[in-house]
Amino acid sequence: MAYTNFASDDIIKGNVVQGVTSTAFSEGVGSLANIYTSSVQTASAGGQYFWDIYNANPDSDTTAEPQFSIAYGHFKGSGSARQVGASAGNQPTKAVYSQFRNFLLDDPKDTKAFTDGEGNGSGGYYFISVNRARYKQGVNAGNWELHLSASAGRYSSGSTRGSAVKLIDDSTVSDGDIVNGHLMYNIVSGSETGGVASVGGNTHHWGMFYPELGIFLLSANKLRHGTGVGPNGTDGLGITHPGSSNTFDEHQGDLFELIRKGGYFAMRSEEDVSSTHYFVRAKNQEYNYSTNHTYQRTGSNGEINGQLLHNSFIQNPQTFITTVGLYNTQNELLAIAKLSKPLLKNFERETTLRVKLDH
Repeated sequence: MAYTNFASDDIIKGNVVQGVTSTAFSEGVGSLANIYTSSVQTASAGGQYFWDIYNANPDSDTTAEPQFSIAYGHFKGSGSARQVGASAGNQPTKAVYSQFRNFLLDDPKDTKAFTDGEGNGSGGYYFISVNRARYKQGVNAGNWELHLSASAGRYSSGSTRGSAVKLIDDSTVSDGDIVNGHLMYNIVSGSETGGVASVGGNTHHWGMFYPELGIFLLSANKLRHGTGVGPNGTDGLGITHPGSSNTFDEHQGDLFELIRKGGYFAMRSEEDVSSTHYFVRAKNQEYNYSTNHTYQRTGSNGEINGQLLHNSFIQNPQTFITTVGLYNTQNELLAIAKLSKPLLKNFERETTLRVKLDH
């Protein structure tokens, strides 16, 4: 096999295209209408910390893939049971709360609590973490929408009682905040098509959204009692939200049911795409022969003996270029480019192929 080394001017760095979006969920799906958990995972010890959420039932479908996870954290550890040998207050929900606090807040001290856009803190928060393979460099701000069921009928009133609460971020009306080096927006009532909802001049805040990390925070108190702002602001979504001192209350299941019954979670990923152009040059003396068995004769044991199969090729070899392979210095194949149709090559032809590699 012949190789040609690239000269310095054969490789051209292209522009970086910023903010390229694509569907986030598996198999190119833009939104999830149905979600599932794994009975094995939820019943395990790890199920006390988080639940993986799948696009199909992993108990019966081998193609099911995790899309995001749900965790519940409490400032003091309420809603979960202590592990054997752990001291009082060191429950799984406190560990979850502390983990996200250390990661997301400027001040990681135990006395520091999450505070939403209205300045309200909460002892408990639900954390939605998008699977890393789903969101690439980040979740596209302003391009996601989550519906939470209000099946208990406590959020809406009149003829719309029991309708879903629609959540988005406020990136269309806010530049966001930088917290501990991470961009953050508020999670508010609204829709992708209608924008941030204003009810009686008030915006309902439900939590915080970190697009670069693929993390959503939802206040447990607000899901239970409502936002406390404007008309219907004191109406929650009907979850019971117990706060047992030493019992696993499966708070993950509360949010799972709100999302499952809401039946809609749309999201797009975002990334910056860099392009590199490789100019592959085949000069007139190069790539005119092939080691393919249709080009050279083979011996009795199937080995190629170096004799041309067609006598007409002796003075005028003809080949067809169909594929270009890019290799590293160890001759390891890194990328393959396919031509749309075979390209004739002989001693009278030179060609230059431009291969564009996006990464």
